[in-house]
Amino acid sequence: AVGRPLLAAREASRASARRPLGAMTPSIPKVAIPPERWTQAIYGSPESALAKAEVSQLGALRFDSAHWSKAYLQCIGRGISHKDCVASLPDDVRTTPTGPLAGGDAQAGLAAAIACMNEHGTPDACTSHFETLSKLAGYEEEVKKSSTEKARDFCNKAGYKLLGVPVLFYAMKFIKIK
Repeated sequence: AVGRPLLAAREASRASARRPLGAMTPSIPKVAIPPERWTQAIYGSPESALAKAEVSQLGALRFDSAHWSKAYLQCIGRGISHKDCVASLPDDVRTTPTGPLAGGDAQAGLAAAIACMNEHGTPDACTSHFETLSKLAGYEEEVKKSSTEKARDFCNKAGYKLLGVPVLFYAMKFIKIK
């Protein structure tokens, strides 16, 4: 009875050896995200997302994987038992800074938005809650600039290069464009 499983395994390996090489190699799975967009998928947020990732805060992410092992070893080094050391391990206080929606002011607005979504189920019915949350998070609507503000911004960006404009106007008297 012991020889039968071995015999079956040997027959299966012989059958796979008789298959052509193309049948043995598995097909390469199709990738849902092309490799050139992997960085954007990790560090970005989808275009349809209501809350965009704050790229400036991504560098502030911190995690010390050795925090608890260091604290445990220091505790054991003091001669305290394993059980007492595990119970007295401190929390890691060097955490990532929280966003604006984690504060106490936003808790009521966030709870109201979640309750609205549970009740209605569509984002269109809860736009007032989402607008309140976006204002708490610091997002502002884009303000339409007048033409004079646009001209002022352009002049500020151009800087001293605008000193050449009067010279260009004077030179245009002598240049004839056909």
